[in-house]
Amino acid sequence: MTEEESTMAATSQRSSRTQNKTIKSQEYRPAIDGLRAIAILSVFLFHLKPNLLPGGFVGVDVFFVISGYLITSIIFRQCQQDRFSLAQFYQRRIARIFPAFFTVALATLVGAYFIYSPQDFASAGVNLAAASLSIANIKFMFQGNYFTISPDAQPFLHYWSLSVEEQFYMIFPLVLTIVYRKSPRLIVPILAAISLLSFAACIAVTTARPSWAFFLLPTRAWELSVGALLAIRGDMSVLVSPNWRRWISLIGIAMIAASFVCVKEGNKFPGYQALFPVLGAVLVLVPTAGIASTGESLLSLAPAVFIGRISYSLYLWHWPVLSLVDYQMYATSQPIRILLKIVISFSAAYLSFKLIESPLRVFLNQTRNRRLAFFSLAVIVAICVPLGIAVRKANYVNAEMVQVARGGLVFNKSSKLGAIVLMGDSNGSMYGKVMREISEEAGLKLNVISVAAGNPLPSTRGEKRQLWSDSLAVVQEVKPDILFLVCAWEIQLKGDQDELALAIDKLKPFA
Repeated sequence: MTEEESTMAATSQRSSRTQNKTIKSQEYRPAIDGLRAIAILSVFLFHLKPNLLPGGFVGVDVFFVISGYLITSIIFRQCQQDRFSLAQFYQRRIARIFPAFFTVALATLVGAYFIYSPQDFASAGVNLAAASLSIANIKFMFQGNYFTISPDAQPFLHYWSLSVEEQFYMIFPLVLTIVYRKSPRLIVPILAAISLLSFAACIAVTTARPSWAFFLLPTRAWELSVGALLAIRGDMSVLVSPNWRRWISLIGIAMIAASFVCVKEGNKFPGYQALFPVLGAVLVLVPTAGIASTGESLLSLAPAVFIGRISYSLYLWHWPVLSLVDYQMYATSQPIRILLKIVISFSAAYLSFKLIESPLRVFLNQTRNRRLAFFSLAVIVAICVPLGIAVRKANYVNAEMVQVARGGLVFNKSSKLGAIVLMGDSNGSMYGKVMREISEEAGLKLNVISVAAGNPLPSTRGEKRQLWSDSLAVVQEVKPDILFLVCAWEIQLKGDQDELALAIDKLKPFA
């Protein structure tokens, strides 16, 4: 039971009838922890071995609904009692989220330091910085499709969903409180409009830009706002007959379970498919107004509640554990790796919950520690962002466009033994550190002219590409003994190899 989910006595006389119903719906319900258990176990099984639960990734959608429901319950209840404070709200969010968040993040970076190659360690560094700034979802959106990003080399990939929630927390409380103070009756229509517009955007953007739809808040906001609507209209269960109320949560569980089997990974998700786990979660969360419910009873069983209580720590730990184990032990048999992943993930989650998440939440939630909570967050962000960027710079040798025009990044400039040129896009820059080390050992000059997000190939359609022109000029001047041209070929060529053939034809005389 968390402090946020415990019942509190009403002190305001305003809207007393609605208020009483709302507060009744906000009493601690073990079944919510049971629903969390379903969500985290589905995600865990999907990541452990996708064919075990093909649609298990929709557990994140269930988490979004739960989050919207609980957060709005807190805000709306305190607005009704005339005691809502943004400072207190963010203090509680800091206490709830960030101790375990940064513990796992820094432990992951340490693990990556010992296990990853320089280029993958560099990627982990910049992703730590993005996660610390709550923009990991945007970072990964530009990196590629969630289902195709290399899993064992992206230990911060799961932080995308936390960034979505954190962005929601930054905007939603302020909007809700302003609307409540100006015109409380508009809250439900506004939330309904947000939900419908966001859902419509989700469907449209999934068709045009599936990665955008998957990672961005505007196309995911409806999942959180549907939970928010339920929190405000906590009395909606009275619209359902007592007989149906006995089964409504069980129907919700069945919808979620069906989603785990029927929803498939790929470019068609989220789209309309996300509606099924979201509606299932809503049906589970609908208060039963005291009517005995089979689904509620099942979700309230002790094992489910226990896993639900450690679900946040388990979510944080499971993905880096899976990534690092697979990266380091790729040649080990799958059963052994699976066993290791399960044991390490659950052990780390339990210890994290008992030693970090729970005690620091209690400590940082105390009113007298509010300044300390904000100060601690500022300090840890101020450490993690520069640290992540420093890791990136130290392990990812990448030139800027203006530098290529001046010969690129040059190492061992005075060497007379020979020269190497590394040319390409971000895939080329991934090998920058290794090439720098090789050039130093061999005593060779190295020019790095690879540019992330650049296209170093000539156009076969007569377009002028500055990076190609500048790169060709460097190769002509250096006349390297060895020339590496490394690109994300599928992206750069788009099935047409003529540009590569033209590039080789133009570069061959000088290398």
